[in-house]
Amino acid sequence: MLIESPPQAPSSLGFPFYSVLFFICFWCLITLLISAISGWMTLARKFRLENEFQGEKWRFRTAYMRFLSHYSNVITIGSDRTGLYMSLFHLFRIGHPPLLIPWPEVTILQGEHFYFFFKTKKFFLGREERIPLRISASLAENLRQAAGPAWPPESPAV
Repeated sequence: MLIESPPQAPSSLGFPFYSVLFFICFWCLITLLISAISGWMTLARKFRLENEFQGEKWRFRTAYMRFLSHYSNVITIGSDRTGLYMSLFHLFRIGHPPLLIPWPEVTILQGEHFYFFFKTKKFFLGREERIPLRISASLAENLRQAAGPAWPPESPAV
């Protein structure tokens, strides 16, 4: 006598769906984690930009932040008389809202520093937060020109 198993409904959600769902959840978790480690999340609590930034922007740049967090060719950095603008490419934006940090909240260290064989300029973002930011010296010069007289005076190394 042959025992038949009860008929099962065909599954429309299979391995590909769950793989994509897992990847999306993993991607969101990683970008949130990077935001917390780099200090971006801390800065966003105080300096989140709600409107469109109107100043000059430089897209697809590289920046280093806290604990060797590295945003390679995914960051847009801008400058005008109001402050320093930062945003990420849309695929990486989860946990990284656009920021506008007023110039009085930005500390710029004197001189240029070498970082992995590149000339960089080091900033500290937020008077209280003091989140480090390193960008190329040439990008820093572009930001300085766009900020004009609002550019803060450079501080001696801390």
